[in-house]
This record gives sequence, C-alpha cells and structure tokens, in this order.
Amino acid sequence: MKALICVAVIALTLFHFWASHKSPRRWYLGGIVPLIWAGTLAFLFARGSIALGRDWAMLVFPMLLLLLIWAKGQHAARRRENNRMKARDIA
Repeated sequence: MKALICVAVIALTLFHFWASHKSPRRWYLGGIVPLIWAGTLAFLFARGSIALGRDWAMLVFPMLLLLLIWAKGQHAARRRENNRMKARDIA
C-alpha cells in the first residue's frame, strides 16, 4: 500500500510540474493538484484525522509549495509566450 501511495504522489508531482508550465491560456491546469490537496485535507479534517494545532505544518507548507510551483510555472510560460510574440513581431 505504501508503494502505491508513493507512486501516486510522484505521478501527481510530475503532473503538477507539467501542468504548471503550460501556456497562460490553460492556467487552470496547474490548479488541479492544489485542489486535490485541499479536498484531501478537507476530507481528513471532516473525519477528525487532522488537529489544527498539531498538524499545521502539514496543512500550510505543502499548499504553499504547490502554489509557488504553479506561480513560477505561469511566470515562465508568460515569459516564453512574450518572447515568442516578440520574435514574430521582429520577423
């Protein structure tokens, strides 16, 4: 079971990196994994598996990391698209 969870986490992380670097027209793709994470946290909180005082690091740091990866990918995609547009204007 742990191996399956590790494979799922690796697959979701790779998907998140890929989706975060898509063009700005598809900005929502990078938000899929943070939404899955938020849904998982909501489910665990509803079941009573998470205590806010004890598990705050598990709640905050992964979400911040996912959102920062998304923001960095969007910035890189916008810069790439701007460079492409400048190249067309010059040609």
